[in-house]
Amino acid sequence: MAQQLILTHMKEQSLLAAGLVGLLWTFFLQAQPSSYQNHEQRTARLRNLASANSALARLQSIGKSRGQRDIWLLTLSKGEASKKPALLIAAGIEGAHLAGTEMAIRMAEKILANVSKDSIAKLLETKTLYVVPSVNPDAQEQWSARPRYARSENALDYDNDRDGRLNEDPFEDLNGDGLITMVRVEDPSGTFVPSSEEPRILVKADPTKGEVGKYLLLTEGIDNDKDGNFNEDGAGGVHIDKNFTFDYPIFTDGSGDYAASEPETRALLDFLYNSPNIFAVLTFGPANNLSEAPKFDQAKVNRRVITGFTQKDVSAMEQVSKLYNSLGFKEAPSMPQTKGNFAQTAYFHAGRFSFTTPGWWAPKVEAPKDTTKKAEATASATTSTRSTATSTTTPENDEIRFLKWADKEQLTDVFVQWKEIRHPDFPDKKAEVGGIAPYAKLNPPIKYLEETTDKHVKFIASLAMQMPQVEIVNLSTESLGNGLHRVTLKVLNKGLLPTYADIGDRIRWVKKIKTELFLANGQSILAGKKINLRNALAAGESEEYSWLISGSGKVTIQAGCPTAGMATAEVTLR
Repeated sequence: MAQQLILTHMKEQSLLAAGLVGLLWTFFLQAQPSSYQNHEQRTARLRNLASANSALARLQSIGKSRGQRDIWLLTLSKGEASKKPALLIAAGIEGAHLAGTEMAIRMAEKILANVSKDSIAKLLETKTLYVVPSVNPDAQEQWSARPRYARSENALDYDNDRDGRLNEDPFEDLNGDGLITMVRVEDPSGTFVPSSEEPRILVKADPTKGEVGKYLLLTEGIDNDKDGNFNEDGAGGVHIDKNFTFDYPIFTDGSGDYAASEPETRALLDFLYNSPNIFAVLTFGPANNLSEAPKFDQAKVNRRVITGFTQKDVSAMEQVSKLYNSLGFKEAPSMPQTKGNFAQTAYFHAGRFSFTTPGWWAPKVEAPKDTTKKAEATASATTSTRSTATSTTTPENDEIRFLKWADKEQLTDVFVQWKEIRHPDFPDKKAEVGGIAPYAKLNPPIKYLEETTDKHVKFIASLAMQMPQVEIVNLSTESLGNGLHRVTLKVLNKGLLPTYADIGDRIRWVKKIKTELFLANGQSILAGKKINLRNALAAGESEEYSWLISGSGKVTIQAGCPTAGMATAEVTLR
């Protein structure tokens, strides 16, 4: 009877615990925002997260933007964070990419909400995760401002067109809807035509197909300074993801006066350079080298200034790419890197593995088979007689792909239908305002980020398991008589990835693998070096060391590097 009462009590306690976990998880889900947040809301959210998880999370500011907004760093780790190999997640460098910021914060929330799971517990026990969710908070404030437009620049007053005046040609909301989209003007000198696949979208006319342009395509606004350019000098100045040091686009709109001129840029770079334990960087932004790894180009590597990924690093990045795609990331768009961005600077100048992805993209929507056949037949029949007001475009056109998905999901606020207006710069021409709504293409309704965030948490946990791990193996001692001893060991990388990126040895910034011998009083080294440095160890690779030591007592050997961790072994000489 007593045993039955104990079992009943245990069952009740188990159900109570399960119910409590369920309530906590329900509360966590309910606490998720229903829309993208401004800086003040994100700050409160991060502070609450760090406060509720003080044993595993720490929030600090690593700098301030031009608009004096804090650039937050959230550190997730159990124990001393700086002493463990780390991954850095950076987002919001491209100010118009709100989805990356939201995913970065959600990843941190999900990791902390799942610390009881073995993979997450091991991640925080053995690694450090740094999260900088909004590097460019000034630009991201435009989401909640009016008129709303996709802003990439910080809050610096800047003479973009270098005419001696500031902010004299901003956007104007010509149709009064609170959004800045596009203006299309019917003009014989225009170079754009509606796509035959999706007439709402304008594409470049293709003369090789007998197409003649019909429209001028401009951003929504007027030519305030009458210089022939539209909206070229609005509020805000430097595009942070054009302001980094690698392949800096000098004298380019938005790139700033010089590389790393902006406090946002320097804050992120200073943190990266001062954190030697960062093994790899994951950037959320409108570029992609993760679902498809970079290609090796010998010509770009065999030069004084390296501009291509080394062969060893390409092999490692291909391995990570396979891991990423295995978690369900497929049909990702091709999104090339841009000049002066952070992702390339982290690799070429800081020597870290660097991966970048938008995190979310509009899934492909396949047309029904019968519809596809009809479309192919129609296209074939009209190839030679295509109207000059239409054009074909590839299925990979990202705007068309997005609209197909949005139509399928019945999203109603992502496209502004073309509507005729009176444009003061084109009084005798038909002008219409419309196009994809600002932010829409890169930033879906927030509910669509839930699934991809879960996948990225799995990716980070899986990547952490593949990271390098230095161990000391095959440690042996041999007594040679007369107080002499030979100590031999191997330093092994037990991880599935190199101890650090190969380019780290080329740029000489990343710390090498150091194997150091610590002697007791009365001991001396007769053969071998006290400190041995060597380049990166590949997965499964080892290096053997041997010393001839005079004396007795304890000898300590320490081996490793910040990006792969340190291993310690002791041996007593008798």
